Amino acid sequence: MATRLITIAFGLLLATTSTFSQSAPVQKLSPDDYMEINNLYARYTRAADMGGAGDGSDWANCFTPDGAFGNTTGHEALKKIITNFHKNTLQKMGWSSRHTYTSPLITITPEGVKGSVYALVYNVTAKPPFVDHSGVYEDWLVKTPDGWRFKKRVFKTSQTFKPSLP
Repeated sequence: MATRLITIAFGLLLATTSTFSQSAPVQKLSPDDYMEINNLYARYTRAADMGGAGDGSDWANCFTPDGAFGNTTGHEALKKIITNFHKNTLQKMGWSSRHTYTSPLITITPEGVKGSVYALVYNVTAKPPFVDHSGVYEDWLVKTPDGWRFKKRVFKTSQTFKPSLP
């Protein structure tokens, strides 16, 4: 009986040890992955500034099909965000935006890949153009068969930033 208990205990110890040693391997990104992620950020800013090719598809396609921007999830809802931004905000105010991102930080986490960028949004139709607002994007990224996409994006507005012009 004692031999049997020792055998069971040893078996449990081996099973536990192998479970911990077989945890998810550290993910590595290739130089191509980094370039594709940077291109995703560039596509996003252009689609945001150009209205998402009319119906918002270009902007929404930067996300996974179940991707989220803040609390809004899914391509159809995301398309409405960008088209409403252009129709109800920019056009009514009479200006065009240009998003710029700086200091991209791509971090491998146990859950996947996290990205972060500083954002400046310019009003380029003002005379002279000026930075209207700034903040930081916090992103969760996934590689899909169609390339890298945002799983979730959260924009945190800079609380201390004040535009240089009205």
